[in-house]
Amino acid sequence: MTGPTIDRYIGLSERAVHDDSALEELLTLFAPDAIVRIGPESVRDCAAIAAFSRAHFATFADSRHDWNTTVLEDGTLRAAWAAASRMADGQLMTVAGVEHAQLGGNGLIADLRDELTRLPG
Repeated sequence: MTGPTIDRYIGLSERAVHDDSALEELLTLFAPDAIVRIGPESVRDCAAIAAFSRAHFATFADSRHDWNTTVLEDGTLRAAWAAASRMADGQLMTVAGVEHAQLGGNGLIADLRDELTRLPG
Protein backbone atom coordinates (compact mmCIF):
# COMPACT_ATOMS: atom_id res chain seq x y z
CA MET A 1 0.00 0.00 0.00
CA THR A 2 1.39 3.39 -0.95
CA GLY A 3 0.40 6.90 0.04
CA PRO A 4 0.64 8.81 3.29
CA THR A 5 1.71 6.84 6.33
CA ILE A 6 -1.73 7.29 7.91
CA ASP A 7 -3.32 5.54 4.90
CA ARG A 8 -1.00 2.58 5.38
CA TYR A 9 -1.76 2.57 9.11
CA ILE A 10 -5.56 2.47 8.63
CA GLY A 11 -5.38 -0.10 5.82
CA LEU A 12 -3.12 -2.35 7.87
CA SER A 13 -5.44 -1.91 10.89
CA GLU A 14 -8.20 -3.69 8.98
CA ARG A 15 -5.94 -6.61 8.12
CA ALA A 16 -4.26 -6.75 11.55
CA VAL A 17 -7.54 -7.97 13.06
CA HIS A 18 -6.85 -11.43 11.59
CA ASP A 19 -3.36 -11.24 10.06
CA ASP A 20 -0.31 -11.17 12.36
CA SER A 21 2.00 -10.15 9.51
CA ALA A 22 -0.15 -7.04 8.92
CA LEU A 23 0.12 -6.19 12.62
CA GLU A 24 3.91 -6.56 12.48
CA GLU A 25 4.04 -4.34 9.38
CA LEU A 26 1.76 -1.77 11.08
CA LEU A 27 4.13 -1.60 14.05
CA THR A 28 7.04 -0.69 11.74
CA LEU A 29 5.24 2.58 10.92
CA PHE A 30 5.99 3.96 14.41
CA ALA A 31 9.14 5.74 15.58
CA PRO A 32 10.86 3.99 18.54
CA ASP A 33 9.69 6.66 21.01
CA ALA A 34 6.27 7.30 19.44
CA ILE A 35 3.23 8.15 21.51
CA VAL A 36 -0.24 6.80 20.69
CA ARG A 37 -3.34 8.42 22.16
CA ILE A 38 -6.23 6.11 21.32
CA GLY A 39 -8.60 5.42 24.15
CA PRO A 40 -8.35 6.59 27.73
CA GLU A 41 -4.60 6.06 28.20
CA SER A 42 -1.62 7.16 26.14
CA VAL A 43 1.06 4.61 25.32
CA ARG A 44 4.65 5.42 24.47
CA ASP A 45 7.43 3.36 22.85
CA CYS A 46 7.38 0.36 20.57
CA ALA A 47 6.79 -2.32 23.23
CA ALA A 48 3.81 -0.49 24.75
CA ILE A 49 2.34 0.29 21.32
CA ALA A 50 2.70 -3.37 20.30
CA ALA A 51 1.00 -4.59 23.49
CA PHE A 52 -1.81 -2.03 23.11
CA SER A 53 -2.31 -2.90 19.43
CA ARG A 54 -2.44 -6.66 20.05
CA ALA A 55 -5.03 -6.22 22.81
CA HIS A 56 -7.06 -3.74 20.74
CA PHE A 57 -7.20 -5.86 17.59
CA ALA A 58 -8.07 -8.99 19.61
CA THR A 59 -11.45 -7.40 20.44
CA PHE A 60 -12.48 -7.57 16.74
CA ALA A 61 -13.49 -10.45 14.47
CA ASP A 62 -13.54 -8.20 11.39
CA SER A 63 -13.41 -4.49 10.61
CA ARG A 64 -13.89 -2.28 7.57
CA HIS A 65 -12.82 1.37 7.37
CA ASP A 66 -13.43 4.17 4.92
CA TRP A 67 -11.43 7.37 5.26
CA ASN A 68 -10.26 10.59 3.64
CA THR A 69 -6.76 11.88 4.28
CA THR A 70 -5.64 15.50 4.25
CA VAL A 71 -2.14 16.85 4.79
CA LEU A 72 -2.42 19.96 6.94
CA GLU A 73 -0.20 23.04 6.48
CA ASP A 74 1.99 22.01 9.44
CA GLY A 75 2.56 18.56 7.87
CA THR A 76 0.16 16.72 10.18
CA LEU A 77 -1.69 13.91 8.45
CA ARG A 78 -5.43 14.07 9.20
CA ALA A 79 -7.69 11.14 8.35
CA ALA A 80 -11.45 11.39 8.88
CA TRP A 81 -12.70 7.80 9.12
CA ALA A 82 -15.74 5.62 9.73
CA ALA A 83 -15.70 1.92 10.57
CA ALA A 84 -18.13 -0.96 10.71
CA SER A 85 -16.94 -3.93 12.73
CA ARG A 86 -17.94 -7.33 14.01
CA MET A 87 -16.59 -7.70 17.50
CA ALA A 88 -14.99 -10.90 18.82
CA ASP A 89 -18.20 -11.60 20.78
CA GLY A 90 -20.27 -11.37 17.57
CA GLN A 91 -21.83 -7.95 18.18
CA LEU A 92 -21.84 -5.36 15.40
CA MET A 93 -20.42 -1.88 15.96
CA THR A 94 -20.07 1.35 14.02
CA VAL A 95 -17.81 4.23 15.01
CA ALA A 96 -16.22 7.28 13.40
CA GLY A 97 -13.42 9.66 14.20
CA VAL A 98 -10.42 11.64 13.08
CA GLU A 99 -6.82 10.42 13.32
CA HIS A 100 -4.03 12.99 13.55
CA ALA A 101 -0.51 11.72 12.83
CA GLN A 102 2.68 13.72 13.14
CA LEU A 103 5.71 12.20 11.50
CA GLY A 104 9.28 12.35 12.72
CA GLY A 105 12.27 13.17 10.53
CA ASN A 106 12.50 9.50 9.56
CA GLY A 107 8.97 9.53 8.09
CA LEU A 108 7.64 7.31 10.90
CA ILE A 109 4.69 8.17 13.11
CA ALA A 110 5.95 10.07 16.16
CA ASP A 111 2.55 11.05 17.54
CA LEU A 112 -0.84 9.51 16.75
CA ARG A 113 -4.01 10.93 18.26
CA ASP A 114 -7.56 9.79 17.68
CA GLU A 115 -10.71 11.75 18.44
CA LEU A 116 -14.06 10.02 18.14
CA THR A 117 -16.79 11.92 16.31
CA ARG A 118 -19.33 9.10 16.61
CA LEU A 119 -19.16 6.89 19.70
CA PRO A 120 -19.24 3.11 19.24
CA GLY A 121 -22.71 1.78 18.94
